[in-house]
Amino acid sequence: MKKIILFIVLFVVLIGSYFEYRYVTSRPHDEIRISSNPWVGFTPFIYAQEKGWLEKTPFRFVWQVDLTENSRLYERGFTQGFTATQYELLHFKDRSHIKPVFLIDRSAGADVVLSNWTLDSLRHTHQPITVYLEVGSLQDDFFKAFVRENGLANLKFVLTNSSQKSMVKIQPAQVPIIVLSYAPYASELIRHGFSAIASTQTMQSFFVIDALYMDERYVDQREQQYQALKEIFDRALERFHTNPQEYYETIHGYLEGQSYDEFMATTTQIAWLDHSKNAAILQQLQSQHIGTDRLLP
Repeated sequence: MKKIILFIVLFVVLIGSYFEYRYVTSRPHDEIRISSNPWVGFTPFIYAQEKGWLEKTPFRFVWQVDLTENSRLYERGFTQGFTATQYELLHFKDRSHIKPVFLIDRSAGADVVLSNWTLDSLRHTHQPITVYLEVGSLQDDFFKAFVRENGLANLKFVLTNSSQKSMVKIQPAQVPIIVLSYAPYASELIRHGFSAIASTQTMQSFFVIDALYMDERYVDQREQQYQALKEIFDRALERFHTNPQEYYETIHGYLEGQSYDEFMATTTQIAWLDHSKNAAILQQLQSQHIGTDRLLP
């Protein structure tokens, strides 16, 4: 019986490996796949895709939710780049070939720490505090910075790995709960009754910079294509500024139920980095040993 079970397991593994190989090798030679998620700063890519502006480019976007999916897809060869924060990049096992190609935004409140208790109540509790976050992502770093800045190291935290899709189902309870989230998912948690007790707007030691990161081997000799992608991004962002209602209607299917007003509120919680290189931002990236020599002019 054990031999039969072992045979079945090996068969499933081989079949899975075969289809993964077929998936990677079937990618057209000139196609460049980029994984992304519906973070407010990445929505210009959604808008461009929905308008068909990417069809004549080599770029194809793979939409997902979990922050850790970027590394899994990249390491398996499914994608050649991704949109992410610098902290997500730092969690990669091998990031030797990955560099930012252009900057997108700086989080200024859209990454948030939510709770059903006030921060002062949490400080004085003797109960264990359940913390929901995406382990292995920037939320690890975010939570550590939150604990350090607020002097909460003496509290007992029970860390629970959870996806954003699962987190939005959490309801407030009598026991203390902390949830680390970001737009658009935080809107649903706030509707449930959670409140923000910290964010990238209030924290002093945690700077979140979003960018398009690529395997630089897929940038060589393709700089003009990436420049064209940046221009498409900027064109979509301009549509947002000139007609936000139409922009929202075009992308709202990706926004996890966010209303127009909720979406517009989250757009004020980031600072777009679309016009020029910011010396302070570049210094921050370099201090975290992230190369900036591939950034487009």
